Amino acid sequence: MGTNRSELARGIKYELGALPLLILGPVLITMGFKAIKQDNNYLFLIIGILIALTAMFLLFKGIKIILNAFFNTN
Repeated sequence: MGTNRSELARGIKYELGALPLLILGPVLITMGFKAIKQDNNYLFLIIGILIALTAMFLLFKGIKIILNAFFNTN
Protein backbone atom coordinates (compact mmCIF):
# COMPACT_ATOMS: atom_id res chain seq x y z
CA MET A 1 0.00 0.00 0.00
CA GLY A 2 2.64 2.49 -1.08
CA THR A 3 2.33 5.74 -2.91
CA ASN A 4 1.79 5.55 -6.66
CA ARG A 5 4.58 7.85 -7.79
CA SER A 6 3.42 8.27 -11.39
CA GLU A 7 -0.03 9.41 -10.25
CA LEU A 8 1.56 11.71 -7.69
CA ALA A 9 3.73 13.29 -10.39
CA ARG A 10 0.67 13.72 -12.61
CA GLY A 11 -1.21 15.46 -9.79
CA ILE A 12 1.71 17.79 -9.10
CA LYS A 13 1.82 18.67 -12.81
CA TYR A 14 -1.83 19.72 -12.61
CA GLU A 15 -1.07 21.85 -9.56
CA LEU A 16 1.93 23.48 -11.26
CA GLY A 17 -0.18 24.15 -14.35
CA ALA A 18 -2.77 25.94 -12.23
CA LEU A 19 -0.21 28.15 -10.47
CA PRO A 20 0.29 30.75 -13.25
CA LEU A 21 -3.45 30.80 -13.87
CA LEU A 22 -4.03 31.62 -10.19
CA ILE A 23 -1.98 34.77 -10.69
CA LEU A 24 -3.18 35.68 -14.16
CA GLY A 25 -6.92 35.30 -13.47
CA PRO A 26 -7.31 37.99 -10.78
CA VAL A 27 -5.01 40.36 -12.69
CA LEU A 28 -7.19 40.08 -15.79
CA ILE A 29 -10.37 40.45 -13.74
CA THR A 30 -9.02 43.68 -12.22
CA MET A 31 -8.04 44.94 -15.66
CA GLY A 32 -11.50 43.98 -16.89
CA PHE A 33 -13.28 46.06 -14.27
CA LYS A 34 -11.07 49.04 -15.13
CA ALA A 35 -11.79 48.53 -18.84
CA ILE A 36 -15.53 48.52 -18.16
CA LYS A 37 -15.27 51.93 -16.49
CA GLN A 38 -13.25 53.42 -19.35
CA ASP A 39 -14.39 51.79 -22.58
CA ASN A 40 -17.37 49.57 -21.72
CA ASN A 41 -15.18 46.65 -22.83
CA TYR A 42 -15.99 43.27 -21.25
CA LEU A 43 -13.31 41.20 -22.99
CA PHE A 44 -10.70 41.21 -20.19
CA LEU A 45 -13.32 40.48 -17.57
CA ILE A 46 -14.71 37.47 -19.43
CA ILE A 47 -11.24 36.07 -20.16
CA GLY A 48 -10.18 36.62 -16.54
CA ILE A 49 -13.22 34.79 -15.18
CA LEU A 50 -12.66 31.87 -17.56
CA ILE A 51 -9.00 31.64 -16.55
CA ALA A 52 -9.91 31.75 -12.85
CA LEU A 53 -12.48 28.98 -13.31
CA THR A 54 -9.93 26.91 -15.21
CA ALA A 55 -7.41 27.40 -12.39
CA MET A 56 -9.95 26.22 -9.82
CA PHE A 57 -10.80 23.17 -11.94
CA LEU A 58 -7.12 22.24 -12.32
CA LEU A 59 -6.50 22.68 -8.60
CA PHE A 60 -9.37 20.42 -7.59
CA LYS A 61 -8.46 17.82 -10.20
CA GLY A 62 -4.81 17.89 -9.06
CA ILE A 63 -5.80 17.49 -5.41
CA LYS A 64 -8.07 14.57 -6.30
CA ILE A 65 -5.28 12.84 -8.25
CA ILE A 66 -2.77 13.40 -5.44
CA LEU A 67 -5.15 12.00 -2.83
CA ASN A 68 -5.87 8.99 -5.01
CA ALA A 69 -2.12 8.43 -5.33
CA PHE A 70 -1.71 8.43 -1.54
CA PHE A 71 -4.83 6.51 -0.53
CA ASN A 72 -5.33 4.08 -3.39
CA THR A 73 -7.14 0.95 -2.16
CA ASN A 74 -6.33 -1.48 -4.99
